[in-house]
Formats: sequence, structure tokens, C-alpha cells
Amino acid sequence: MSQALVLDETETNTAAEAEDLRPGLVSVADNPTPQGGILQWLDSGGVKLRCVRWPASVRDVRGTVCLIQGRSEYIEKYYEVISDLRGRGFAVLTFDFRGQGGSDRLLQQQERGHVDHFSDYVADLETVMSEVLLPECPAPFYALAHSMGGAVMLHSLENGRLVFDRIVLSAPMIGLARKRPRQKTLAKIVRILNGFGLGERRMPFSRQTAFETMNMDKNILTSDPDRLQNATRTLRKAPYLKISEPTIGWVHSACQAMDGFQDPEFRFNNRTPVLMVASGNDDVVSLAAIEKLAHSMRSIWHIVVPGARHEIMQERDSLRDQFWAAFDAFIPGTEI
Repeated sequence: MSQALVLDETETNTAAEAEDLRPGLVSVADNPTPQGGILQWLDSGGVKLRCVRWPASVRDVRGTVCLIQGRSEYIEKYYEVISDLRGRGFAVLTFDFRGQGGSDRLLQQQERGHVDHFSDYVADLETVMSEVLLPECPAPFYALAHSMGGAVMLHSLENGRLVFDRIVLSAPMIGLARKRPRQKTLAKIVRILNGFGLGERRMPFSRQTAFETMNMDKNILTSDPDRLQNATRTLRKAPYLKISEPTIGWVHSACQAMDGFQDPEFRFNNRTPVLMVASGNDDVVSLAAIEKLAHSMRSIWHIVVPGARHEIMQERDSLRDQFWAAFDAFIPGTEI
């Protein structure tokens, strides 16, 4: 079951506006909340998820895009993307995964990015689809997922329970970028640590990649200073939205999910067309892993945006334009 709250400009600036005092939406200068959103809280296995849907901003609706976030992200970060999609004729549905944004946190140390099992993220997506997308949103349905959200989408495809006509993945988390220790070594380390019951501990020696902690020289997510500042201002106004480094348990769960993509049995008989848009200068996920998966599956295509850092949709205009050109060429309207 869910509760719904229609938001307008007067209802977006406080942290607790629903009946149960859960966080609403936050608006800052140069990054206002799109009007007309309907805010809901969904129950996903006992965890409350913050979910918002917006109608299209044009008369001829082309369907609904379900916008699926990456690790540590939150709805407010995607206001510009939401407006871009609505302007293209799509209704938009998005939500915060468990443990991040305005959804329920899973640990007493709420700033820690944690999940018990990656399948819990899949369950969150399926809850949103069954309770909001199918009964409340106009068809046809498309998905746009970033990073960790892309991995969730691919595992959901394997389960065969998705309802999307086409899917676009931005810098999907198929594998980690080359770092030390390497991914196989990292997976062994966290498996041992998690086995000793340390899964809720902060991952040692992990890099903090939150927007507010980095200047442009050190930022590995975007090269656009204005979009960086918008994200920084949002988190300064609403620090409860952010999470810090991942826990050992999160890294263990993510490594298991990425290992699944290397399994020959993962080459499932998927018929849903998928476009993966990779970043040429990605220091978070592996471009080679994205290309390898795309080459092994007939239903998946991929392109690379040269010069882009990990968060293509938060990049400078010349790079974002390339992403949107690929999106527009791949996602048709009701004529398909």
C-alpha cells in the first residue's frame, strides 16, 4: 500500500511534510523541483521507499520513463533530467532505493551506504513497477538507469519480470574500473570480511565520491562546475539525503552482482532492446566490461561518449547532448 501527496512549489522546501514526517522534495536555486509531482511512500518488504511520478508536460504523451538511480543518489539530483524527459513527451516515475535518499536507511549509522543483498534492490524496483508504474502511469513503458541502477535492471531482466519496451543504461555497473585491489581480489577480501560478520562496517580505504567533498580537479563524476554546484547546494540544504562510503556488505553484494555478469549462464534469452551509453573517461565502472557484455548479447547495443566522466547526465552540455541524441534515436514513442 502507498500514500500519495501532490506537491507544488509551496510544498517542496521542508524535510517532513507527509503524515508520517518522512522527507518531501527539496528545491534550491537553479535546481527547482518540477511542478505537478505526486509523492508516494511504498512498502518494499518492510522498508519505506520514497517515490515520485510526474505527468508529461506536453499534450501528446509518449509513455512513461522509469528513472532508476545509482548508488548514493536521490530524486533531487535528477530534476534537470526529469524536466528533459517531460519536455520530450514522457511521464516520469522515479524513486530512492532502500538505504539512500529519502527512503528508509538500513543501519543505525544512517550515513553508511548499505544493503544486505543486491536482490533487495531488484525487489524495490519490482515494488515500484507493480504498485505505481503499471496501475498509475501511461504506457508504453521505458527505463533509464544509471550505474548501480543499470546492474539492477540487468538482473531484473534475467528474472524475466520487467515490463519495459526499451531500456537505456547510463554507465552501467557491469564491472569496476581498474583500481587496486583488482575486482577479483576485492571480492575475495569482502567475502571473508562479510563472513566474519563485519558487513555493516564501513569499507576501509574506500574513496568518498560524494559531490560536496570534491572540487573540480578531483571530481571523477562530472566535469560540469554548475551541475556540481547544484548537487552540492542540495546536499548542504538537506544533508539527510546523502550517504558516505559503502559498507563491506554493500561491496560484497555488488561484487556478487557483477560476478553474475561473467557467468556464461547469464547470457539469458532476453528480447528487450537495451542501449548502454558508456563514458569514455569513466573512473568508476569498467568500459571494457560494458563492451564485453554488449558484444555477447544480441539484444544489447552500446556507444561510448568520449571525454565523459561517470555521470553522463550530469556532464557539461556538449557531452549531455550526445547522450540525449542516443536516447532520442533509441527510445521511440507509441509508434513502435
